[in-house]
Amino acid sequence: MAFRQFTNCVSPGNYIGKGIGQTIVGAAIGAIPLIIALAAGVPAGPAVLIGMIAAVMAVLAYCRWWLYDRLICLGGDVCAVGRLLTVEPPSGKSGLDAFDTDYSINLLLAPHAIGADQATVESDGLQGHLIKNQQSIKDLDLDFRGETSRLSASDPASAILHAEFEGGGVYKLMLVCLALLGYLTVATVASAIICAIPIIGWVACLIISLIFAAIAGGILAMGMANALKDTGNPADASEHLGNLEQGTDLLAVRGTWVFDTAHEGWNEIHPIKHCQRIGKWEGSWEKAFDTIRDKVPAGTQVDAALYAKFWCEAIASAGSPLTHGEQAKPQNQWTIHPVIDGCVPRDEPDTHEEPDPIH
Repeated sequence: MAFRQFTNCVSPGNYIGKGIGQTIVGAAIGAIPLIIALAAGVPAGPAVLIGMIAAVMAVLAYCRWWLYDRLICLGGDVCAVGRLLTVEPPSGKSGLDAFDTDYSINLLLAPHAIGADQATVESDGLQGHLIKNQQSIKDLDLDFRGETSRLSASDPASAILHAEFEGGGVYKLMLVCLALLGYLTVATVASAIICAIPIIGWVACLIISLIFAAIAGGILAMGMANALKDTGNPADASEHLGNLEQGTDLLAVRGTWVFDTAHEGWNEIHPIKHCQRIGKWEGSWEKAFDTIRDKVPAGTQVDAALYAKFWCEAIASAGSPLTHGEQAKPQNQWTIHPVIDGCVPRDEPDTHEEPDPIH
């Protein structure tokens, strides 16, 4: 399966600001018609609907920030190799955070041990730059803390690289709000027209406005429920990944490198575009390095730098256009391997009339 992506990172120069500010602006813009309507003596029915429009616009402003302005680009796609320390499934979130349906993982970058702090990892000269505060973020004067995680309550905190498989919760919430905005606009106009009917109009428009509002509430409730169900999953990036094991799995991860402004401030990979299990933790990084010794030239010193380079280059090669081109050739579209059924590429001479029997 292909990875899923609903967010887009923004360049540092185009970053607007914190989400709460955009939410307030959206609510203020939406409230302008309500203020004008109340000042003009608009009946209660349409006023209720206009108030709902203001609330929907505030949510839309927040969703727009979350999806398209929250993440600041740090330099395209990157690859990281490390030990899976902890996972943060969307089921563990509550309240408004529940609409953040991303599935997150926290990687202890190779070759660090549990308890390695931010400064230690940053200065390793290997992968540490991925969690280091970048100059573009410093120039924006944004808070930066770095992220930590613990394998267990008794373990010391470790500086980690946060990475996320995206879910569609906030995106679907935005879609239902866009639909509601159109519906409420039409409902408000219809209610106002009914209000203009002499004598009984104000009663009729109040009743119809309340019906319109109840329908809007139902639409919102169904949309929210649907949004909460659209959760991120590691299988989105790799259907063969299976269940992730905290503290055990060694992973190679590739995706977009960003700074997330929604938290205290840290760098992360968002979204994860490729995730591959490359081994199991057996007590030391040296044992992990042993897994590639037979895959590199004899006598080559295998260390953390070569280990990370080996797996990241393998991922890059697997996803390259050249590899995809080779896989698309007719002679490579087999179900039974050519060594078994004796077939040859169409552009090569056939050395026998019939293929050897399958053994």
